[in-house]
Amino acid sequence: MARSRTAIEPALRRQVSGDIFRMVLPVITENILQMSAGLVTSAMIGRLMADDISAQGISLRIYNTFWSLFKGIGIGATVVTSLRYGQHRLTECRRTIEQTYLTLVPFALLCMAVIFILPGPIVNFLSDDPSLSGSAVSYLRIAIWALPFAAVTVCNTAAFNGHGNTKTPMYIALMLNAVNIAVGFVLIFGVGPFKGYGLIGAAVATLVSQAAGALSGLFLLYHRGGYFADEPHGKPFFKPEPACIREVYRTGIPAACENVFWQLSAMLLSKIILLYGSTHFAAYQLGLQAEMICEMPGIGFTTAATTLSARAIGQRDDRLFRAYFSQMHRFSLCTGIFTAAVLFLFPSLFMQLLTDKPDIQQLGTVYVFIMGLTPIPQDVNKVYNGFMRSAGYRRAPMTVSFVGIWLVRVPLAFLFGWVLHLEIHFIWFAIALDQIVRLALSFTLFRRKRVIDTVFSLPSEPDSAA
Repeated sequence: MARSRTAIEPALRRQVSGDIFRMVLPVITENILQMSAGLVTSAMIGRLMADDISAQGISLRIYNTFWSLFKGIGIGATVVTSLRYGQHRLTECRRTIEQTYLTLVPFALLCMAVIFILPGPIVNFLSDDPSLSGSAVSYLRIAIWALPFAAVTVCNTAAFNGHGNTKTPMYIALMLNAVNIAVGFVLIFGVGPFKGYGLIGAAVATLVSQAAGALSGLFLLYHRGGYFADEPHGKPFFKPEPACIREVYRTGIPAACENVFWQLSAMLLSKIILLYGSTHFAAYQLGLQAEMICEMPGIGFTTAATTLSARAIGQRDDRLFRAYFSQMHRFSLCTGIFTAAVLFLFPSLFMQLLTDKPDIQQLGTVYVFIMGLTPIPQDVNKVYNGFMRSAGYRRAPMTVSFVGIWLVRVPLAFLFGWVLHLEIHFIWFAIALDQIVRLALSFTLFRRKRVIDTVFSLPSEPDSAA
């Protein structure tokens, strides 16, 4: 087999671009819908008190830590399912996802029970303000019931994405977020004689919407004509298969650790920022929502890079693998430039949409502006990490995340905020520097490990690609 060094042919470029956009655009749309619902909810809570915004932010830090664990395991399930799909081993696609249900949902139930019983010590780690802690515990005791449904949704999404279908998760997200916004509005503000529950209403809306999303995804997978209805394997659902579980978690655990690194750092940053007061933390929380809406293209490239590269490896197609990387690298650079421009040019607009509190708007505008430094390295880095993960370098993205977060972001934030008591803007610069360092390290690892030669270097036995 001759090694391909030639430029991508126009026909292949068109095919690859079509594959990427068919996968990326629904994922971007899905995540924009999810973040938009978060923005609307944040905007509704932003009309309450600064303490309510901060209490929700504290609770979400804890909730999202567990959710990020599930999402990491979902990445492992997506990679394995995509490989099997590329190898046309369809019954194993269904079995892979079902083994993930079997292990992940009980873990989510355990996490839910622990947090429901002992929310106080975890919340108090982030804030010792009695009013904030009390509100955060009340919110968390309700929202935490959504964790098992979130675990099911992660598995559902892995099933659809592994089959190359990113449209169905988008439609589910549309329904889920419509439920979240409608139920949230009614329960936060009330309608007619019903006065609403304020912050508690937002927690109930989270639970209801997550349940709706999880159950609708299961129905679409198992109903007549769904993927799982057409991929019978004749094996008992509750019978564990250690080899399959090990394969999913061998990729999923490093991805989960990568996600948890970010969540734990966010908890530590929250504790540091809360030293400046609830107004500063509220500005950070709302600014983070604005930043995340512009991060959506990068999330789309994460899914596309992981899924399409794994499929090309499963098909043992070197030209396709290289073409996917070339095009996704180019597209991620373009989207990074665009989103950076949006954050630089319209920071105050985001904050005006999220809150009517002038002091929070002023602080949040500075945060959003500084975060304009991050989209380019963030989007490009996701492409590198997706390809490295599919190529078998499962720990490389985790290592990159560890270096950026624990050797750059957290130490600098601790130094600037806890030790030197500098202006909060310095902490936000530390966050931006983290993303730049991560890109430099990902680029170095990608080149050193010769990831682009993955398919070319595969041994001749077809099964060894798995």
